[in-house]
Amino acid sequence: MKTDQLMKIAFPLGDLDIFHKSQWGNLTQLFSIGNKQRIMEDRPPINITHFLSSKKTREFIKIVSKQMDIKEEEVIRKKRGKRGTKIQMEAQLHFLIFAAEHLSPIFHFQVIDTFINSQLLKLRDDGGNNFKRLNRYIDLYLGGREDKSSNRGCYIHAAKLLREKIFPAIETPDSNIWNTHQATAHHQELRTRYEDKLCTLLEMEVVNDFEHLKKFIAKL
Repeated sequence: MKTDQLMKIAFPLGDLDIFHKSQWGNLTQLFSIGNKQRIMEDRPPINITHFLSSKKTREFIKIVSKQMDIKEEEVIRKKRGKRGTKIQMEAQLHFLIFAAEHLSPIFHFQVIDTFINSQLLKLRDDGGNNFKRLNRYIDLYLGGREDKSSNRGCYIHAAKLLREKIFPAIETPDSNIWNTHQATAHHQELRTRYEDKLCTLLEMEVVNDFEHLKKFIAKL
């Protein structure tokens, strides 16, 4: 998936914005979530400025810079928000995990579980790629479309039906739900798996027409 999607990841004490492909995440939000956890643990919050200026942090920035072959200023950066909003700090995923470790063991585990064990960012990328493949297979293999100049309506309708199938508790899932905190690793994995099944059915020419495709989606 070429477009770098900004995702909102849900943690128990707050949401974290992160781009799924470049893996740049909001470090300011990470500290806000981690410090809430520290307060719950009867520990004082950590000041982000003091943390960034510590010797151990500077050493880790050098390691990330060397291992990823990027400049040190590309590990962490300031992001200016809209007029009247505070400046936000952003960082690469490696650094986000490092910071979470220092904030709280529990929060550190949650970050590892989300981005490494569940591979949420990869699943988002796979789902987007599979949807493009599904659209291409609709063009190539879907019957009953010989006299139609475009299959765009089929793409949109199929995507809507898949969202409703994967998010049955939401009456009308938004088209951008894949970038929100509602789309967990489980939902992203279901999307990838369902789209892959539909592609296989289309390629095997099991699907007769679009009405038939809709029935298959309902049975997933």
